[in-house]
Amino acid sequence: MNHYDTDENKDKFEEPPLEDFLPNEEDEWLREKQKRRNIIVKRTISVGVAIALIVSMLQIWPQVFNLPSINFLQKSAELSKQEEIQKYKEAVVTVQDQHSKGTGFNISENGLIITNHHVVDNMYPITVTFSNGNICQATILQSYPDIDLAFLQINGEQLPALSLGQPNTWAVSDQIYVIGNPLLHNQIVIDGEILVGSNKNGVLMLSSPIYNGNSGSPVINLEGNVIGVVFALSTKDQIGLAIPIEKVLEKLPEEY
Repeated sequence: MNHYDTDENKDKFEEPPLEDFLPNEEDEWLREKQKRRNIIVKRTISVGVAIALIVSMLQIWPQVFNLPSINFLQKSAELSKQEEIQKYKEAVVTVQDQHSKGTGFNISENGLIITNHHVVDNMYPITVTFSNGNICQATILQSYPDIDLAFLQINGEQLPALSLGQPNTWAVSDQIYVIGNPLLHNQIVIDGEILVGSNKNGVLMLSSPIYNGNSGSPVINLEGNVIGVVFALSTKDQIGLAIPIEKVLEKLPEEY
């Protein structure tokens, strides 16, 4: 007879009663406690995400919906009804990467973009987007930090392009258009005039409202020619500043 079959061993290895495997009140209490804890954790995470989204929206909201934005959006919509303005906008591009955005404009059917040095400085990759949705990768052909001017090369054919004006073709009080991507908007048209104090060897001073994102915007005269490139805003008197066409032509790549 096998020693494992003795009564003594049977008592020692007797299986526990079925009730031990069934849920009891303590198990139910623990499960309910864990369930409530999971619900609290999920709600806490949801509230945290909601708060983060609200904070993000509050940061963006003033840039999208403020009195200046509303004003220039209304003005842009009005100016954009003009056929020539619609044509100019086709050549104005967004220059950006994942971290920053500015404006530029094309002056060649094969793709030569003018913008500011500070727009593309440390920007990689440089993405150029036309108003029709055409997206190109750009390389810096030439850049001049001293006057904040840069020329970008893209590959294309029959691209919409703006014409550059000739030296000494602008004067104080001339009416102008500026097309760019201010704040979180794109393809915004504003008008204005050239102010007293402008100098072909220095800067053009503009009455047009200039905002973050307008850097690299073309300044276009009533004949449709570019006579300057926006690069800054004078915070002292809220005057837009642009590189005059004379300086742009001096640095223009020979192959253009």
